[in-house]
Amino acid sequence: MLKRSFTVLGLAFLLTACGFHLRGTGTTQMALSELNFAARDAFSPLGKQVTESLANNNVTISSSAPFTLYLGAEENSRRTASFTPGTRSAEYTLTSSANYELRSGSLPALIQDSVKVQRSYAYNQDNVTGSSQEEALLRQEMRAELVMQLMMRLQAVNPTQLQGLQDQAQRRQDAEAQARDAAIRAQRFDEPQQSPISLP
Repeated sequence: MLKRSFTVLGLAFLLTACGFHLRGTGTTQMALSELNFAARDAFSPLGKQVTESLANNNVTISSSAPFTLYLGAEENSRRTASFTPGTRSAEYTLTSSANYELRSGSLPALIQDSVKVQRSYAYNQDNVTGSSQEEALLRQEMRAELVMQLMMRLQAVNPTQLQGLQDQAQRRQDAEAQARDAAIRAQRFDEPQQSPISLP
C-alpha cells in the first residue's frame, strides 16, 4: 500500500512538472486577444464570471474591439426525474443554459450558439433546507461549467475565421440592400403615370 502511494505521488509530481493540467483547470490559450463584451445582464453572476474569465485568459475587453461577444441571459429549469412510491419527488434534473453570439458592428451575428449543463440530485423531503442548499451549490457549479464551455468554444475561434465570416455577412447584407433598391425602382417604374391635364 505504501509503495503504491509513493508511485501515485511520483506520477502526480511528474505530470505537474511537465505542465499537465486536468481538463477545466488553469487558463485557456485564446487566439482572440481583444473583444468587446455585451450581455443581456452584464452584472448577473454569469456576466461577471465571463468577464473575469476573459481577463484571466488575457483577453482585453474594449469597446473599440473589432468583434463583440454578446451573452444572453442564463436560463435555469428544473424537472422531476423520478418519484417516491408516494408520488413525492425523489430526484430532480437541473438545466442551465445560455445563448451567445459573436458580432461585428451592425452585421448579423457571425456565430450563434449556446452552452448547456445538466445535473441531477436527490431531493430529501425530510431535509428540505439541505436539499435547497445542495441545489444552490449545484447551480454555482453549473454556472462555472457554462463559463468553461464558453471559453473552450472561444478558444476554437481565430481572427482569420471571424474576418472571413464578416466578409460573407457584409457581402450578403450588400446584396440584400441592392435587391431591395432594385425592387423599389421596379415598383416605381410599374406604377401608372398620371395623365397630363388637358386644357380646353
